[in-house]
Amino acid sequence: MNNRLCGLATCARGWRYLWVAALLTSPLPAFAQLVMTAAGNAQYEYNTNVFDLQKGFATPFGGKDFADSYVAYGGKLDASYLWSQQQLYATVLGTEYRYDRFTELDHSEYNFDAGWDWKVGRVWDGVLDVNHIRSMVSFYNLIGTSLVIQTEQRETGRAGLQFTPDWRAELTGYTRTVDQPQVGAPDLRLAESSGTGAIKYTGTAGVTAGLTAGYLRGSFRDTGTFVAPSYHQTTGGLTATDEVTGLSTFRGNVGYSRRTSDNGVNNVSGVTGELDYKRALTGKTTVELDLTRQINAYITNDASEIDSVATLSATWQATYKIGVVLGYSFTYRQLPGQGNEVVDGVFVLDGGEQTQRLHMPSLAVTYVPVPWLTLKPYYHYQTRSSQNLVGGNFDASVVGIQFTLQWDRGVIPPRTPLYY
Repeated sequence: MNNRLCGLATCARGWRYLWVAALLTSPLPAFAQLVMTAAGNAQYEYNTNVFDLQKGFATPFGGKDFADSYVAYGGKLDASYLWSQQQLYATVLGTEYRYDRFTELDHSEYNFDAGWDWKVGRVWDGVLDVNHIRSMVSFYNLIGTSLVIQTEQRETGRAGLQFTPDWRAELTGYTRTVDQPQVGAPDLRLAESSGTGAIKYTGTAGVTAGLTAGYLRGSFRDTGTFVAPSYHQTTGGLTATDEVTGLSTFRGNVGYSRRTSDNGVNNVSGVTGELDYKRALTGKTTVELDLTRQINAYITNDASEIDSVATLSATWQATYKIGVVLGYSFTYRQLPGQGNEVVDGVFVLDGGEQTQRLHMPSLAVTYVPVPWLTLKPYYHYQTRSSQNLVGGNFDASVVGIQFTLQWDRGVIPPRTPLYY
């Protein structure tokens, strides 16, 4: 068993012992505070362009027909234990994917998440969370035709202190490692750690405003032919929330981030943040607009990227059994110094900036004929146009349906978000 699996097993045993200790030290009536959801699901999806390839390109399996379908099946267990002001929680889910034509893409994914949502009186509160994810890197974000499986381990902690009736301090930190083995870099890994502090004024009910500052440090390992030094990033900005009327909510933070590599390569900076506005138009209809701009790590190229995303959605709860969500997402991606061209049949970097424009309109319907059964047909269209990216233009239509059988013991309470 490798170290990663051993680490996951140790983490799982640790949380199991924590749960057992909490239950054994609680009075018998407290077992009533254990709530859980168990679910099994099956999914069918058809995609006209599985690899998100540009027309005229060929797959390594022969031919230029990129269409395929898959069947996925899996299960989920979500449990929470409430003890006074404390909430212990754990979620485990796994899914198997089986393709009809391109069986080379068959794979399994899983997600293990456990944590402690804690409070001490009315002054202290916070969250401790451990998350382990194994997933396929989407071709929507990755140029290529090979299956790439990514494994991420993340530990997150957040603590808040209401040190006066009108002022609150928060500190959030995380560490994460991402393993993304690829051809030419079988041990490719990104390691990051970050800390963010905030001071907020909370004197008006439903409204907060304050200042934030953060620091991030990251490094790559086994970068293959690329030269990818360590990097650090500093961020400062403003944060605010508004939830006064009950009909609309606003959450936002805007600031400036600067990322610097140790050797001066791929230095990027700019305005970053997120603005989210949600409005209830009627008792059944809600619209939401979310705007984000972040500096992220593009692990495949061992470099940085700037992602600007706008998402607009409308939710219509037609009846208590039928819900409809219509959405549209636009992403503008900038990858400084990562433009490429073909020279003598070989892809090489040309030093220019690579840009991508990605559009995704979508429609999903949720139908709950009985409390234990959910049917969800969906459709979305994807298109990408690019500059300085050979083979970066594509379009695809995706249609599918998901079936979920679910059993509930009580109602899972809402959990405090890790990030505001």
